[in-house]
Amino acid sequence: MKLQRFKQSAAWCAIAILLLSFNAPFTNASTRVNFTGNLIGNPPCDITGDNDPIMVDFDEVGITKIDGINYMQNFSLRVTCGDDLGNDVRLYLGYTGMEARSFDNNAVLTNRNGLAIRLYYQGQVVAPDDANIPIVMSSGGSAVIPLSAVPVRDPAVDLLEGDFRATGTVEIRYP
Repeated sequence: MKLQRFKQSAAWCAIAILLLSFNAPFTNASTRVNFTGNLIGNPPCDITGDNDPIMVDFDEVGITKIDGINYMQNFSLRVTCGDDLGNDVRLYLGYTGMEARSFDNNAVLTNRNGLAIRLYYQGQVVAPDDANIPIVMSSGGSAVIPLSAVPVRDPAVDLLEGDFRATGTVEIRYP
């Protein structure tokens, strides 16, 4: 019995030695990865308009003429970030406000049921909570942003006469 166990142990040792001798060394391939970037401090950007707070007055708006084109008001914002901004920094225009989801996802609600205000940048709709609209800054760290606002209506609601107001927040987002 002892002899048989000795023979089994010897056999296993021989197999292990053979396996180790046939085991080729591992080969290895590698490449270098370089990471780059540019650290900047958070520049103190300022957003200003023709008045502060920025007011867009539609004056008198005919209920039956609201079509998303009539009564469009143009205005502009000046974004100044100073020389600390650096070169080629990506800035993005964002817009927040209470969305008119029931009839226009691209507009913010007014205090009048069925009436909302839509914002445009260079002919492109700026939807609330959309922060993906790139802004190009000049080398001096400033830009003029032309915007347009227009009233839109819910066709399922009969609008009533009276004053209206809406509030939205325009943001410039940067790294």
